[in-house]
Amino acid sequence: MASTTEEQFRIGQPAPGADNRLLSSTAAGGDYEVMFEDDGTTGYFYALRNRPAPQLLDALHVYNVEDIADRQLPVTASIIWNEPQDAAAFVLNGYCHALYDFRQQAGFCRNAFPPPPQPQEAPRELTDELVDQYFSA
Repeated sequence: MASTTEEQFRIGQPAPGADNRLLSSTAAGGDYEVMFEDDGTTGYFYALRNRPAPQLLDALHVYNVEDIADRQLPVTASIIWNEPQDAAAFVLNGYCHALYDFRQQAGFCRNAFPPPPQPQEAPRELTDELVDQYFSA
């Protein structure tokens, strides 16, 4: 694992003074960025390319707030990058919910929603085996 960004929050509750909750991380060199957003209704993990011009590459569904039974409890959210910093994952309480591979231009999440913006070779559904391929020691 190359780098980690971490924050604690309550699902569905915006940051103080904001309309949503954002957690973002940029790869070394600044070409790639990922961002998690909880807008009070849903949680999404976004992949962006910053150069030559900012471009949203993918949006990966993480959760619907109303489906989280214990949303009043604080969670720990992390964004982790692999060693070459060409793939990043969104982790809640130690469990990976979404992953984006910038090299393959492929996004993965547990419920495979929404469909990818462009065709990708690998299935959209994120599995523990896939997470291990990117982040095992």
